[in-house]
Amino acid sequence: MCLPAMLVIPLLAVGLIALGSRPKVTALWASVVNCIPGCLASGGVLRSGEILFGPEPIPAREVFPAKFILGMDGLSLSMVWLTLLVTVAAIGSAQAGIKREKEYFICLLLIGLGALGAFLSVDLFYFFTFHEVALVPTFLLVGIWGQGDRAGAAWRMTVYLMLGSMVLLMGLIGLYLSLPETARSLDWRVLGETVRANPLSPGTQRILAALLLIGFGTLVSLVPFHSWAPGGYASAPAPAAMLHAGVLKKFGLYGLMRVALPMTPDGWKEIGWIVGLLLAGNILYLGLAALQQRDFRWLLGFSSAMHMGTVFLGLISGTVLGLAGALTLMVGHGLSAALGFAVAGEISRRTGTSWMQDLGGLAQRAPKLWFYLMVAAMASMGLPGLANFAGEIMIFFGAWAAHPGLVGIAAWGVVLSAVAMLRAVRAIAFGAMSPAVSAEGVADLQGIRETWPLAALSLALLLVGIVPLVVYGPAQPVLERLLTP
Repeated sequence: MCLPAMLVIPLLAVGLIALGSRPKVTALWASVVNCIPGCLASGGVLRSGEILFGPEPIPAREVFPAKFILGMDGLSLSMVWLTLLVTVAAIGSAQAGIKREKEYFICLLLIGLGALGAFLSVDLFYFFTFHEVALVPTFLLVGIWGQGDRAGAAWRMTVYLMLGSMVLLMGLIGLYLSLPETARSLDWRVLGETVRANPLSPGTQRILAALLLIGFGTLVSLVPFHSWAPGGYASAPAPAAMLHAGVLKKFGLYGLMRVALPMTPDGWKEIGWIVGLLLAGNILYLGLAALQQRDFRWLLGFSSAMHMGTVFLGLISGTVLGLAGALTLMVGHGLSAALGFAVAGEISRRTGTSWMQDLGGLAQRAPKLWFYLMVAAMASMGLPGLANFAGEIMIFFGAWAAHPGLVGIAAWGVVLSAVAMLRAVRAIAFGAMSPAVSAEGVADLQGIRETWPLAALSLALLLVGIVPLVVYGPAQPVLERLLTP
């Protein structure tokens, strides 16, 4: 019962908030308590390799073959814990007393609920549905509580992500219909075994792999389907950006691992050169675009989308080491992106601006905030000892034999990321502060109440960076099966 409890607890919190309980306190306690069934379920996964909740696969003749089956194995384990941790940090860093406070925290809880449901779902119907549930509160958070061109950003996100979801749905339906009628199922475990026993034709695999790449790739902000991401994150309130960039964006990468790689293996290999061109665009084009940004939120938005290219390199590496690196970088990116947007939100709230040219002197005026800015920047550029470095180095070694040229491009991406982040740190921490900002003063983080969300994300980055085995160790048997013909 641990798996359904992780979905029931946020729902109960939503109900309590709707009935009038204190929004932030209720949401925070629910997100913290939700870690308890997460711990219990993790113990079951580490002991047996997989735990399930729900009925056995149903007969293929049923009219609507979808069953509410939850499951967690070594691959989904890290995604579930990423969701739990970022949700706690996002709600902890959210402001109490904001306008429409009740609806604000309900939306944050629903994003976390949708992400957990997607990562825990064994049935592809609920896998897709839970993600769509999480997108609705994301649009509301950007459109109602955002800043800048929030309406335009919300609409761009809506159009891009809904179109991507439609293409993804076409791919999932096509996969289902491509199987023999007597073997059709929405259970991805059954689908995987069926495809291994009866591989799809090469032409069908190419079409399905392309549809899944476009659908999942749009949700991940793969070039050229990326333009919703930088502006959306720049306009979103910090907790919403933390949850979407840190957690919900990983849905697309997780879906490619769970569906595209094992079920269309030959098609995925055949379109590998297309994936290589697109990921090179993510790394080089978005890396150069990040260098041109003067707004720290926009810089984080472009940087977040840029790092997706390196993850895709791991996905086409064809090696367990490359896939392990992709999974580790997914976790590292989720933590560092959440930390970066949390810091950007604190800076903007304290100074009234996120323009880097106006934010000099932060190191002296707010040393605690500057420290967490440095952690986020160092993690983003791949400093050894932090999670992103562990994932990137595994991807580079895992992909070298098959794609040495793309590894060289990804290495240049590390350079571009470092230059962009170091310029931002120099401007924000050591430049000259705008007179308008300095006249009002800059308050530093005060006490454990304001620092613990940033500290939790920083410690998680350090833990995964020093001991990456905590991420890819439980997932290794699953990753090996993904590459088994």
